[in-house]
Amino acid sequence: MVNTLTLFQRIVRQESPYDSELVSAATRKKLQKSIDKAVGIILKTQIVTDGQLTVWCQQHDRETFLPAPARSYELPSYCSSESVGLTKFLMSLDNPSKEVKKAVHSAMRWFDTYKITGYRVVRTASRDGIRDTRLIEDTTAGPLWGRFYDLDYCEPYVCDRDGLPRRSLSQIGEERRNGYSWYNNNPASLYRMYGEWADKNDPAGKVELHPDGPGANETGLITLMRQPAVDPSIYDAVVRRGESIQKAIDAAPSDASAEHPYKIFIRKGIYNEKVIIDKPGIMLVGEKRDSCIIVGAENAVTLMKRSYNGRPVRQGIVYLTENASDCILSGLTVINNYGTTVNPTTAHQMAVFGLATRTIILNSNIISDGNDALSLWAKADGMYYHADLYVRCAGVDMICPRGTCYATRCSFYGDTRAILWHDGRGSIDNKFVVTNSRFDGRQPTPLGRYHHDSQFYIINCTLTENIIDNNIEHAYAHRKPAKPGEEKTADTLSQQPADPCPWGERIYYYGCHRIGGDSGWLKDNLQQADGAPAFHGITAAWTFQGKWDPESRIRSLWKYLAY
Repeated sequence: MVNTLTLFQRIVRQESPYDSELVSAATRKKLQKSIDKAVGIILKTQIVTDGQLTVWCQQHDRETFLPAPARSYELPSYCSSESVGLTKFLMSLDNPSKEVKKAVHSAMRWFDTYKITGYRVVRTASRDGIRDTRLIEDTTAGPLWGRFYDLDYCEPYVCDRDGLPRRSLSQIGEERRNGYSWYNNNPASLYRMYGEWADKNDPAGKVELHPDGPGANETGLITLMRQPAVDPSIYDAVVRRGESIQKAIDAAPSDASAEHPYKIFIRKGIYNEKVIIDKPGIMLVGEKRDSCIIVGAENAVTLMKRSYNGRPVRQGIVYLTENASDCILSGLTVINNYGTTVNPTTAHQMAVFGLATRTIILNSNIISDGNDALSLWAKADGMYYHADLYVRCAGVDMICPRGTCYATRCSFYGDTRAILWHDGRGSIDNKFVVTNSRFDGRQPTPLGRYHHDSQFYIINCTLTENIIDNNIEHAYAHRKPAKPGEEKTADTLSQQPADPCPWGERIYYYGCHRIGGDSGWLKDNLQQADGAPAFHGITAAWTFQGKWDPESRIRSLWKYLAY
């Protein structure tokens, strides 16, 4: 808008090249009216806090003039960057009104009050093309401003495409961390301009500024990188060390839902139990992910529990039955340590196993000594959402969804056997999307494999040198056909695989890097996918095709889930 108004202003003032008959007097008059209207809107949208004018949001509601959201990572806020342009424009007006003068003085007071000192932004790039952006301490650095300041604390925040405000650049994915200007020094350019403007137009109202003074972070006005804290009293139940998580779930109503979940807060501690969720809408929220531990040891034969409410149960230290749709796990460490405490095997040892749909798992560590650490296998059209997970598995297929799954900002650590697996049978639209995540292994480890029709989208991810330089492939790709009369073994297969995958190979990458390079299989190929989606369009909403909006649900529950 400012650029348009500046153009209008040049035309009205008949500045070159608009000083000829190119623009009529009548047109200049109309443009002046447009400028006057715009100034009125600018004055109406300036945010008022505690009776004081401040600055502007990046966008405002056209009816209420209040701060409004735009793109998913542009939340209602005090926006320093766009406010610089508006302030400059107001200072460019001839014969400014008292309202304009007050607006400029107030904006400059806000800029000076909420500057950040003692930090600078550092951008780096490795030879492998891996970029990073960090905010580091530097007492010699000039002042900085966050691009966005939240409306609650007036503190800088950053945001990923999920629309959740975070306090540290390390808490958002590489793509948004490096692809957006979260901190800037643009307001510094206003100081001298403002001094000259105020001396000329309103010396009596001139605000005393301190460009070299301490910022709001040093005066104690704001807390940089404030970490969210939740109040246990707002939950429906609290489980303390020595108590049973299962008992709290058993006491939950059977009619909880996505709209009205039953919220259980789990205090720090070690909980040696198998947890069975057989109800919808259950939320398990740990106090702190690394010290809120649910641990057990079992495999398919040695289940810790064999029945629940008269029904047989399956594997999983946390087991979600088909009745447990719309459940959320957050802030937990879930461990199946059968392989190290009972029998040194990597056979199936699920840490989390589910048969329900619309499952959300956030901010958690999922650890297993055997295959299939995180297995969500709804029987038909399962949908799952994961964010900020650390998944470690000594076996194969450490994360193996059946249906459609979206995972972001996760860290996967394998050990010689394939990390990713997907079963997309049932619908050609089923897919497994992984964004802004990291893959590593204790030893050379394959990225993934599949047995059935599947569809992988790996977007803006980093692979270490311990991830084998080879594409995700069919699990039987290198098995030799059994010869006539030869007994089939693990290394041989009949002439036709068990599942020929009629939809073909569908493995797509964008913006991924392997430390040490790759042989070409990791190159961008989204244009080959159905619809040729743009990388920024591969979101949770796109993944679930409007059937489910997990990120909206997370935002609505953020006061319970905040981490």
